[in-house]
Amino acid sequence: MKLLNNYLNKYSIIIFAISTFLICFSRTPFWDETHAFDIACLNVDKIFELASREGHTFLWYLILKPFSCIDFYPYPMFIINWLFCLFAIFILWKKAPFSPIIKAFITFSCPFLLYFAPVARCYSVGIFFLFLICAYYPFRFKRPFMFTFFIVICANTSLMAAVGCFWIGLIYIFEILQKYFKRTFKKPVVIKIFLIFLFCFMELLIQFILAKSPETVGQNDFLKRLINFVIVPYAKNGFSFLFHLISSSVFYFLSVYLFKNSKKAFVFALGVYLTLSYVFIFKYHGSYWNHYFYYIYFIVLFWIFKKDLYKSKFLKFSYCLILFFMLFPFVVHDGGKIEYIYSSKSKKVSELILADEKLKHSKLYVLEWWSDIFPGASVYLYRDNVIVYDVFNRNRRSYESLKDIFNLKNELIDFDEFYKNAPQNFYILSMGSLFEQRFINLLYIPKKNGDFIFKTKKSSYLLKRVKYEKDINFSVYQVVKL
Repeated sequence: MKLLNNYLNKYSIIIFAISTFLICFSRTPFWDETHAFDIACLNVDKIFELASREGHTFLWYLILKPFSCIDFYPYPMFIINWLFCLFAIFILWKKAPFSPIIKAFITFSCPFLLYFAPVARCYSVGIFFLFLICAYYPFRFKRPFMFTFFIVICANTSLMAAVGCFWIGLIYIFEILQKYFKRTFKKPVVIKIFLIFLFCFMELLIQFILAKSPETVGQNDFLKRLINFVIVPYAKNGFSFLFHLISSSVFYFLSVYLFKNSKKAFVFALGVYLTLSYVFIFKYHGSYWNHYFYYIYFIVLFWIFKKDLYKSKFLKFSYCLILFFMLFPFVVHDGGKIEYIYSSKSKKVSELILADEKLKHSKLYVLEWWSDIFPGASVYLYRDNVIVYDVFNRNRRSYESLKDIFNLKNELIDFDEFYKNAPQNFYILSMGSLFEQRFINLLYIPKKNGDFIFKTKKSSYLLKRVKYEKDINFSVYQVVKL
């Protein structure tokens, strides 16, 4: 065991760094990554303006801002995210009060190995600061402003991080008030910390509570959202369901029970998990990367309140068991989104379009409500001044069309009206879901060669397929009125 621990201490970070770096550069950005980069390209004032209807905080966009040159997309974004995750793992190995085997379970778990490190989102930044808060927790009274600064910065990385920061900050305020009444903390220090937290709370209130971002809770029924409160949305198999049941018991009931004698730990565990569940059930149903934060706070809980935890062998076994199961992708991943996120076709689609001179200089449309083409491939296409339009003749980038993309799923398309407003020579791009979109009074008839006849009450059209790539299910149609 001693030899194993030595090897884990020496090589775990190196292996993690190399493997995740390779994963980073074996994929292309999916829609959410493109969306963040698009926002980072804006002026700073516009970034802050968007925060009120984005549903995400502005910090990730500001970090990307100096590296938002379209010529180097997406590599700076990937590297910055990877570095934050790598630094978080470094802090874990240097400062966390866990054994090497537990640290290895965490390091090579699916959330870190397959999502937080290679996928360029805002979450790695939040985890980095959460781990920094954990490492700095024993020194919170020696350098109170530094600890406060870490909490405020972390809270501005994402809603998921803000939940934990709220409860850490709340506990910290009570602690410094206790010290103030015992005359071990000066009044000006207490007032300044309170005002900093108040300012942070108000600006987060504007970004999250008052945000005008698209409502997504209604996309799933209440019962699904109610049972969907640990790790991954909707268990697809029996083993996954069993894991959810066990982990739910551990995350909620076992954690709360074990911390019943520690008021601070009890408040943190119950507060964080109930707040996350409230968000997912009543505000935003979330995807599996959002639900990973149940797991992240499970680590944070054991890290910060370590003195109250190592009294039970059963507790230690349960903790290791949960971390062990997190190594397996089929347990913690939503299979329906893996391909879209890790095998995005955005670059491939853009290369096919840019390789065709006729397409490059024609008007291109996407009628589907969601597509790798729009806006996933938009940044690649913008390099060559190629623009993809939507059904309403708009060429908006992703940050402008956020609401439109969500609304298109439920909007009816009048194909006659669309054709009337389109130019003479145009093409429709599709990733295979064109006919999942809803059209007004339209009958489509497939032909053997991949073409389609569109019949409306007024007219008939031939959708002639002029390009088809089977590997990525990408089609280009030319429309001819019959």
